[in-house]
Amino acid sequence: DTERVEDIITIADTVSINGEAVDTVEARMGAFEGSQGDYIEFKFTEAQTFNTVFINEKTTSIRQFNIYAEVDGQYMLIYTGKNVLNIEIPVEETTATAIKFEVVNTEIGNDAFTIIGISAYNIQENEGE
Repeated sequence: DTERVEDIITIADTVSINGEAVDTVEARMGAFEGSQGDYIEFKFTEAQTFNTVFINEKTTSIRQFNIYAEVDGQYMLIYTGKNVLNIEIPVEETTATAIKFEVVNTEIGNDAFTIIGISAYNIQENEGE
């Protein structure tokens, strides 16, 4: 009995970059470009549960990033990472009405970054396999 795991980013009600709503196919897949301090936000109609975040960076300029989850109307920091490239991040199982990914620091002299995609899943280990 395997549960179909859905990327909750794809069912976000609204996607915004630096507080501005963006309704493109790319943004809905978590793709965005920017520089230090920029962020992308995914808001859901109903709270979604997740425990794993995948981030795929095309560039190699991100040096620090934060992932926030909105719980009961408040953003909570759930993960801080150093380099992105292509990583899978296990986080504590969180049920959130929004997820925010923020680029805190970039490489000195190389401020521009490109994220190809962000996805978030609730992956359950199958017991007794």
